[in-house]
Amino acid sequence: MSMESVRVAFVQAAAGRLRLDHAGLAYQGRSQVLSFTGWHADGTPFALVTAPFADSPTLRARRAAQDIIQAHGAPPPASAQAPSGSPRRRIDMSQKGSGLARLMGGLKSLDASADALATRLETAMGTLQAEMTTTAQIVTNVETSVNDLRSINAQYSNGGPPLPTSGGSAGSSGA
Repeated sequence: MSMESVRVAFVQAAAGRLRLDHAGLAYQGRSQVLSFTGWHADGTPFALVTAPFADSPTLRARRAAQDIIQAHGAPPPASAQAPSGSPRRRIDMSQKGSGLARLMGGLKSLDASADALATRLETAMGTLQAEMTTTAQIVTNVETSVNDLRSINAQYSNGGPPLPTSGGSAGSSGA
């Protein structure tokens, strides 16, 4: 028995009604436990963890696919029906399994939203950094201009009183 044969048994029993994303096998003591996650054909997520069992994992995978389909409200495909002489099958899908499927769908939605926000934030931070670099250059240019003006003022004033700032000179035009 391989996990691939468990996946194949699940997919065949689902007959195109389920898309399997994950299949796992764990042991609890001497029993086995299968877990499945994926999507119904209509886009509804599902998650199922089987009760511990001791029979064939491939048989249990087939039953799990049928249980998931039945819990979703659709009858299992005709090829996946239990033989008419078999005892009534036990459905292991619980409300907890349905809740897990809803949570999984919600988490995937939140993950996509968080990824979109992270992308927007990265873009905004890159733009902000570029604008800050431009602003820093402007501040440097203004500081350089202030220092240049101080040097020129000191050179032409010869340390005397500040020069007039209004139009014209302080003296007569000598006519």
